[in-house]
Amino acid sequence: MSAVRCEIEAGVAYVTLSAPASGNLLTTPMLEGLGRALARAASEATCRAIVLSAEGRQFCGGLDLEAVFADGGGLDRSFLTLSLDCLSQIRRARVPVIACVEGDVTGGGVGLTAACDIVIASPQSVFMLSEVIVGMIPALIAPFLLRRLTPARLGTMAQSSRGVRGIEAREWGLVDELAEEGVAGALHRQLQRILRSSPDALAESKGYFDALTAHDFARQTEVARERLLGWLSRPEVVEGARMFAEGDAPPWFEKHVARRKI
Repeated sequence: MSAVRCEIEAGVAYVTLSAPASGNLLTTPMLEGLGRALARAASEATCRAIVLSAEGRQFCGGLDLEAVFADGGGLDRSFLTLSLDCLSQIRRARVPVIACVEGDVTGGGVGLTAACDIVIASPQSVFMLSEVIVGMIPALIAPFLLRRLTPARLGTMAQSSRGVRGIEAREWGLVDELAEEGVAGALHRQLQRILRSSPDALAESKGYFDALTAHDFARQTEVARERLLGWLSRPEVVEGARMFAEGDAPPWFEKHVARRKI
């Protein structure tokens, strides 16, 4: 069964992450399937919008560490390129891309939603950057997150590794619309507005807004790639991530003993 489904209906491409048993982890098949689905939607002349959703209780659990580090090797350049290309496809799509988030979003999954033009989420959804817990850094997704978050907010999310829920995620900019009465209804209303809009005007607006930050974004993505490759060249980093993937506690895991007074 494919990790990603794509159905085009009445001018809308519905792209669904469909590996709920794994928490919709970003594996090579998942990223390849997502890339194909986005390319199919882009090639369909009648497509006016792309909707990204997921099956199961998790929207996306982020990078599949077990698959990447189980053999003790480092993350290869082809996987980094595949990840970055997939996020860039969303950013460059000629039509609006809407993320419909229900459930938890972790690590690379947060980058996936940040790349979208519109994010609709349930109040119970939780967004978390957990990379530092497993000895990773959220370098590759940072340029996409900086489209929505201030550098201070991004730093807080990355260093605290705490989940940002519902209303707070909207206040921070990760979510555009909090679907208090259900994601399906909010999506219907948004698609009604898009389908009443000029597709050429939408495409031109999206391209223009993208051009405003194109130079900075290109520089950020190059720095992101270099930083992550440099980080993953350290044997102790790969070993720690491998231990976490195999269910062992990496050497930096310690328990905090609370003080009686602050």
